[in-house]
Formats: sequence, C-alpha cells, structure tokens
Amino acid sequence: MIRFGSIFFFIILLVSCGKDRRANSIISSIPNEAEFSDSSESRASDISKALEIQIPMSNEELKNWIPVKVGQMEQRKLIVGHKQGMEMSGAISTYQEIGQEGKQVSMEVLDGAGATAAVMLSSISQKLNLDYEEQLPSGYSKIYEREGLRIWEKSNSEEHHVEIEFVLKERFHFIFKGYQIQMDEFWAFVKEVIEEMK
Repeated sequence: MIRFGSIFFFIILLVSCGKDRRANSIISSIPNEAEFSDSSESRASDISKALEIQIPMSNEELKNWIPVKVGQMEQRKLIVGHKQGMEMSGAISTYQEIGQEGKQVSMEVLDGAGATAAVMLSSISQKLNLDYEEQLPSGYSKIYEREGLRIWEKSNSEEHHVEIEFVLKERFHFIFKGYQIQMDEFWAFVKEVIEEMK
C-alpha cells in the first residue's frame, strides 16, 4: 500500500512538472514587460525600426488607394512620386466641389516605410505627442487626442483656412488643408477619407 502510494505521488509529480514546463515554454515565448514598456520613446523606436525595413507603397498603389471622390468633392489634381528624390513615397490630392471653385481641400500623405521616411515619421509622431494650444486673434492651433488619434488642428478665420494633421496606423502621415470650408464640414471630409483608406 505504501509502495502504491509512493508510485501514485511520483506520477502526480511528473504530470505537474510537465504542466509547469509547458507553461514556462509558452510564457518564455511572450515578450516580458520590459519589451512592452509604456515608455513612448521605446515604443516610437520600435515602430521606427519596423518601418525602416518595410517597402514603401509604389506610385501605382498610392493612386489606387487615394479616393477619387469624397462626399460632394471630386479629385481635381493628383501628384505622386514628388518625394522619390528623398527616397520617400507620398502623394498630394486636391479636391473641389462642382460650382464652388473657392472651396477646396488638399490632402498630402507620406508613407513612413523605408529608412528616410521612418526617421521623418518618428520626428512627426514626437511632435504630435505634445499637449499644445495657442489662441490667436484670427484663430487657434492645438494638438490633442481625438478618436484615438493625436491631432494637430489649426484654424485661421481671417484667411478662411483650416488644417488637420495626424499619423494613421503608425505609418501614414496625413496633412489636410481646407480653404473656404467650415471646420465641422472639414472634419466630415477627413473622417470619410480615413474610413476609405483604412
């Protein structure tokens, strides 16, 4: 009886050690907390390193990605390849509403993939992490968080000019500039573009 009990105990010990070994192998495959540091600097560095080795979008991919129509506004002009001299991929698209020539929105997008663009995107992301606000006689300029994105929003009522800047998917830098357009309508345009380009 004692012999049977010791054999039973030995089997339980082996099974529990096996479970521990399997659990330890799974845990060791998960990065530790130091690798998932909350430090924005280390996170930005990791993102930048990952982007450096990625292939930037081609001009053709950019053309197919950028919407031709957004709401009532249609694309009037598209420039791609203007940053290739700096080894970066980007495009500028200009939109106008038919019958409202003064009302215009331009969208510039930079792909943060590649060595040069990754460095630039890292610098832009650091800037957007600031909490900043400036009130001006003719408008304002502020950096804040909106719907999970860090936004730089500017408004100049004197020049009828609004601007929104952000980084999407930790890779694509967008700058929207609007002329003769109200901020709420401008934001509706930006949101539609984000939905189409996700």
